[in-house]
Amino acid sequence: MWETKGWATSRIKRALSKPSHLGHQALTVVPWMGTALALAALALPSVAQAGNAAMLSALKAQVRAMQEHIAQIEKADREEHARIRAELKAQRQAFEADPFRMAQQPQSVVYRSRGGLGAYPGALLSSPAVSGGAGPYGDRPHLVDPFARQPLAPRPTPRTPYADITAMPSSHSDLFGPLHRGQIQIGDIRLTLGGYFEGAGVWRSRMDGSDMTTAFQATPWGNQTAYHMNEWRQSARGSRISLLAEGMITPQIAADGYMELDFQSSGTSSNGRQTNSYNPRIRVLYGEVKAADNNWYFLGGQEWSLLTPSGPGLLARDAQIPLTIDNEFLPGFTWTRTPQFRAVKSFGKDEAWSVGLSLEDPDAIAGGVADLNGRTITTGVPGTSTNNSMASYSAAPAPDTVLKVATNTAWGNFALGGIMRWFKTRASKVGHGSNHLAVAGGGQATAVMPIVKDRLIFRAAVLGGTGLGRYGSAGLPDYTFSQNGSPVPLPEGSVMVGVFGHALPRLQYYIYGGAEEVLGRRAFNAGGQAYGYGNRAYNMSGCHIELSKNCAAATNVRLSAEATGGLWYTALEGDYGRVLMGAQYAHTYMEAFKGQGGKPHTDDNMVFMSVRYMPFN
Repeated sequence: MWETKGWATSRIKRALSKPSHLGHQALTVVPWMGTALALAALALPSVAQAGNAAMLSALKAQVRAMQEHIAQIEKADREEHARIRAELKAQRQAFEADPFRMAQQPQSVVYRSRGGLGAYPGALLSSPAVSGGAGPYGDRPHLVDPFARQPLAPRPTPRTPYADITAMPSSHSDLFGPLHRGQIQIGDIRLTLGGYFEGAGVWRSRMDGSDMTTAFQATPWGNQTAYHMNEWRQSARGSRISLLAEGMITPQIAADGYMELDFQSSGTSSNGRQTNSYNPRIRVLYGEVKAADNNWYFLGGQEWSLLTPSGPGLLARDAQIPLTIDNEFLPGFTWTRTPQFRAVKSFGKDEAWSVGLSLEDPDAIAGGVADLNGRTITTGVPGTSTNNSMASYSAAPAPDTVLKVATNTAWGNFALGGIMRWFKTRASKVGHGSNHLAVAGGGQATAVMPIVKDRLIFRAAVLGGTGLGRYGSAGLPDYTFSQNGSPVPLPEGSVMVGVFGHALPRLQYYIYGGAEEVLGRRAFNAGGQAYGYGNRAYNMSGCHIELSKNCAAATNVRLSAEATGGLWYTALEGDYGRVLMGAQYAHTYMEAFKGQGGKPHTDDNMVFMSVRYMPFN
């Protein structure tokens, strides 16, 4: 029994002599204390029998000493908790005061414990440990994420001028770099917020009833009362919301999804009288897979057409969009935003060469009379199910197919592209009918050239072929009808030139000119009636007489052109975003084909204003 007592005493002494500095080592000491007390209880009968009061007294003294030591450990543990909380609070306050400075000074808190995060809240300290070597107690520093918020780096440089004024995320992002303004990390997924809040206004010398998206084809002619009236409109519907989600599938393959919404849609009850309630709409919505090791890019969803002029390479979110406040831009600019399947292959450094192929959702605009010689011509059907029942969806049998080659050089960005389209109609009489198919398409060339870096940049684009009206802002038709009801693609061309740049670090300017034209008539006469597009027999005699019905100009437009210019001024810029102020003037001119009574024309003068707050840019 004395031997047992000696063994217990020895274990207690060794436990007490072992240094402990924090709570996790206290967890190591407490089990030994329980064992020692149990063994001491077994030894007491022998002590009493032997009358060894001195030994019992010594054992009690050791237990009291151990309890005092545990109290010291608990006190140190509380102090360590308080120290870490104080450091985290100080870092959070410093970050909120100046996030950019903090981004250049990454902070860390040392957790002096072998046991990892232990009892500390997991949201406050992130793991695993970063490099830095072991501390005096075998500990390592851990990066701090105060309340799940890392210090933010300054915003990345936009890839295009349009991205600069709309807070569109870059097509190239560094998923291994620091978080930038407007970015959130959720596990392995990085979210980038974008967009802006806008208040805008427009004055037009001719009233066409449109918002900040001008309906050029609705510009009134002289026989309409709206031609003699001007209008002023204000809108917040151009305000935009965007979200980019990115992640690495493998070390070489990344995936992203991008969504962009605004409020320029209208429901059946939308109006401007009292509530001004309008609907959100999809602008862009797609998913993309990027293979970094061999520069392949695959996209599926709604995006700017591959035929839209682009920046370096042919990547998504790199389109060279005009900087206008008018969301219909100007005649001569080639674009659609449409569902598509796109594949792009890049070669060389910085997308020196790129080749892209896109299969895009087709639709078409028909021009001319759709009922001739007793035949009913069907070009499409009204929408059903989730489609708009008030819109017609064309009977296209195949996707619009776009092929494009681009190069990025020291002289600028240059591209050549081509498109093929298919139009289908059905000519019917009671009891029978026949389908008709036509093929159309054309070619494109674009250039973006820096004349003086950042200060003067020249851009030009030309598009020519047949059946290309859908791809321009003017809204010209794609085809008309032959005598048997088959589609006849219209010969068309468009051109746009311009310059833009920074006159001052905070002042950006742009000047553009563009035009779209139907290059030839496609018409015939039958049974004493005029048919087709641009027929010389159409009556144009009343196009300058108010309320006259003798004006076929609106359905026989030959030319739509515009000259425009504007400014964007960065009024405020700081840690919490940017405030832009913009102004734009535009002069629009439209001309119809010459018919009976002359060659009518119309015009419009427009002045736009905009204030945008971009919290994430």
